[in-house]
Amino acid sequence: MTLILGLAAVDGIVLASDGQVTTGEVRSPGKKIFPLSNSILWAAAGELSLIQRVQERLTALPLDASLANLRDQIGELIKNCVSELLQMDFRSQFLTLDQDRLIQLHNAEFIFAEYSRKPELLHLSVFGSPEWITQRPFVAGNGDLFAYALLSKYQPQHLKLEQATLLAYKVVEEAIEVGAYGIGGPIDLWQLSAAGVKKLSTAELHNLAAHARKLRKQEIELLQNLAPETIAPGR
Repeated sequence: MTLILGLAAVDGIVLASDGQVTTGEVRSPGKKIFPLSNSILWAAAGELSLIQRVQERLTALPLDASLANLRDQIGELIKNCVSELLQMDFRSQFLTLDQDRLIQLHNAEFIFAEYSRKPELLHLSVFGSPEWITQRPFVAGNGDLFAYALLSKYQPQHLKLEQATLLAYKVVEEAIEVGAYGIGGPIDLWQLSAAGVKKLSTAELHNLAAHARKLRKQEIELLQNLAPETIAPGR
């Protein structure tokens, strides 16, 4: 299982994920966010065999191309990988009349991010149809509904990159703490900005954790200090 999050800021993009890969009943540390080039990051949630196959094919794409120019190539690439896996899967023959169940045999979601004068997030499903994500964050994987609920009150706020980074860390951390099955630490977090691609260090993640604790403490104190008469029902 996986939780990945893409959050656009006014001056960059944050990609965050949990740090566990689940195979059957076994969980182990694993990466979910990868650089495609010096200006593009991507992440995926879903079946590991499909994600690995897509990752292998992505290495053949030109490193100097923009995400807009790569959009349709990536969509075709994902669609071909799904088709190949379905052809090899013996279960496919039993589901030819049930397309919905057939596509669920090898399912994943992909997010690509680029910052070039403005943040751009591109979402692709196993159908290969590209969708630009605008005016909202993107979350996929186990615990996605919980993460969307945590993020909803911050939209459509125009956050700076550092603010968006803290928010992304806090949301993934709380999703893990609540206990969504199959996700866990360590949290992986990357930034895209005019300065390029940056993977946050362990020290920077520890600093974010401290700020997230402080923010939660302030929220609790605000509620505790709220005068009872201000929340009493109207008469």
